[in-house]
Amino acid sequence: MNLQWIVLFTWKKVTFASGEEATALLKRKANFKNQNNSLLASWKPSSDACSDWYGVQCTNGRINRLNITNASVFATLYDFPCTNGRINRLNITNASVFATLYDFPFSSLPFIEYLNLSMHNLSSNIPPEIGNLTNLVYLDLKMNQISGTIPSQISSIVKLQILRTFDNHLNGPIPREIGYLRFLTKLSLGRNFLNGSIPASLGNLNDLSYLYLNENQLGPNSYELGNLKNFNHLELSDNQLSGPIPSELGNLKNLNDMLLSNNEIIGSIPSSIGNLRNLQYLFLGDNNLTEEIPSPFCNLTSLKFLHLSRNNLKGKILQCLGNIRGLQSVMMSHNNLSGELPLSICNLTSLQSLDLCRNNLIGAIPQCFGNMSGHL
Repeated sequence: MNLQWIVLFTWKKVTFASGEEATALLKRKANFKNQNNSLLASWKPSSDACSDWYGVQCTNGRINRLNITNASVFATLYDFPCTNGRINRLNITNASVFATLYDFPFSSLPFIEYLNLSMHNLSSNIPPEIGNLTNLVYLDLKMNQISGTIPSQISSIVKLQILRTFDNHLNGPIPREIGYLRFLTKLSLGRNFLNGSIPASLGNLNDLSYLYLNENQLGPNSYELGNLKNFNHLELSDNQLSGPIPSELGNLKNLNDMLLSNNEIIGSIPSSIGNLRNLQYLFLGDNNLTEEIPSPFCNLTSLKFLHLSRNNLKGKILQCLGNIRGLQSVMMSHNNLSGELPLSICNLTSLQSLDLCRNNLIGAIPQCFGNMSGHL
C-alpha cells in the first residue's frame, strides 16, 4: 500500500508544471496584442500547464516544450518566458511573429535543444550570442528575412545536428567554422546570397547526409566533398561553381541525388560517377560539359531522372541506357549528340519525358514510341 502511494505521488510530481514557469507564461501572454487568440484560451491560472495548456509539454515538473504553431500571435520573441532557463523545446513556426532575432534572449536559454523559428517575418542579422545555445540539436530559421553573415560563433553549438537557414537574405562566405560541427547531419543554406568557395572544412562532417546550398553565388573554386561517405543528397544548383566535376564525388556511394545544374562547370563527366549505384536524380544541365557520356553511366541502375540538357556533350547516346529500366525522365537537348537513337530506348517502359531536341541525331524515330505509355 505504501509503495503504491509513493508511485502515485511521484507521478503527480511529474505531471504539474512549476508555479514559476506557469506564472511566467501567463505574464508574457498578457503582453500579446491579440488577447482574443482562441488557441491560447486554455492558458489559465486555474488549469494545469502541463496537461491543459495548448502547445506546452513538460518533463519532471518543468516545461520543456512550447508549441504554438499557427496561433497568429503578435508579439516579439522577447515576450516569451525564457529567463528561467528550463525550456528545452520551442516551436513557433508559422505563427506570424514580427520581430528581430536580437529580440530573442539566447543567453537565457542554456538548456534549449530544439528551436524552430521558421516561416515568420524575423529580420536582422543572426546575433553572435546564438553561440551560447551549446545544447542545441535542432535550429530552423528558414523562410524569414534574416540578413548579414553567418556568425563564426555558430561553431560553439557543438551538439547541432540540423541547421536550416533556407530562403533568407544571408550574404558573405560560408564560415569554415561550420566544419567544426561534427554531429551535423543536415545543412540547408539554400536561397540566400552566400558567396565565395565552399569551405574545405565541410569535408570533416562525416555524419552529413543532406547538403543544400542551391541558389546562392558560390564559386568559382571547386569543392571537396568526396570524403562524406554518408551523403544522400547533394544540391548545389544555381550557383557560380566552375572547374571540372571532381572525380572524388564517385566515392559517395550512398548518394541518391546529385544536383549541379545551372553553374559554370567545365570538362567531361567523370567515369567515377558510375560508382553511384544508388543514384536516382542526376541533374547536370546548363553547364559547359564536353566530351562523350562515359560508358560507366550504364552502372546507374537506380537512376530515374537524368538531365544533361544545355551542355556541349558529343558522341552517341549510349546503347546500354535502355537497360536502366526505372528511368522516368531523360533530358539531353541542346548538345552535340550524334548518330541514331538506340532501339534499346524502347525498353524504358517507365519513361514519361524524353527531350533530345537541338542535337545532331539522324535516322528514324523507333516505331515502339507509339506503344509507350509515358508522356513522350
